[in-house]
Amino acid sequence: MSNIAAPPPTELAAVLLDGVRAVRRGAPALAGLEPDSYARLHSAFELLSDQRDLIAEHLAERLADRGDGPISVLSVGCGDGVLDVRLAAGLVLAVPGRPVRYVGVDPWIGSVERFTATMAALDADELSADGHVASFGDSPVDETFDVVMFVHSMYYVADVGATLRAALALLRPGGELWVAVAPSAELNALVGVLAPPLEGHRQWFSGDVGEAFVDAGIVVDDVATLHALVDLASASDEVLDFAVQARLTPDLQGPVRAYLDAVSVPGVDGGLRVPHPVDVFTASGH
Repeated sequence: MSNIAAPPPTELAAVLLDGVRAVRRGAPALAGLEPDSYARLHSAFELLSDQRDLIAEHLAERLADRGDGPISVLSVGCGDGVLDVRLAAGLVLAVPGRPVRYVGVDPWIGSVERFTATMAALDADELSADGHVASFGDSPVDETFDVVMFVHSMYYVADVGATLRAALALLRPGGELWVAVAPSAELNALVGVLAPPLEGHRQWFSGDVGEAFVDAGIVVDDVATLHALVDLASASDEVLDFAVQARLTPDLQGPVRAYLDAVSVPGVDGGLRVPHPVDVFTASGH
């Protein structure tokens, strides 16, 4: 038996992350995720994480704080509507008869089709819902809202500051902008090393969004951190690709999994989980 002490987990993780960097050094960018598989892998990833539930609970509480009157919501990067339908249903049930307007924007047609179908399945006369297949910058949305939210979609915009200003311009007086975006913590340290550029830029994380708010002169009313965990030990290779936002080559599978093991912490059931936090920024309209 060796008498050399093992390094602390944080030091071991740093060494392993450097090993991943070494494998990638000088190599061409990894392939990104194909649009037709992105939604499928996203759903599989969410089944291993408690983050979506934490976000839904947090945003539902914020919506409840907005009172009992008519309410309108714009969800940018709505995806298939799994989160949004929970929020819309909560609004409808909380105040029977209250008009609820809900609009989703997403660049993938399959996601928007599922969003609109999911909203229609609520079968609520007081709910008016529409979906637009577009990026936020190209969206045909020409109305204003009580809430504009970006849940895990700010990573992909070309200009964070311009996007924040455009979103604020869509708010009604007293409205709120909510941006849920992950920090560059344990998991996203891998994304920073492995993910290919997005139309000429890297993915933005919460530190970048916070700086963009400051640079744009926008006052942030609140930042809440939701401490989620994700079980990547049991993730398939494809789901692991989604977690790091890149198609991993065989030589990276082992080093990536070793790093994720090193940063894992015990979950409530005793199983190991990777920290998967998300920061939620709130800014008010005028």
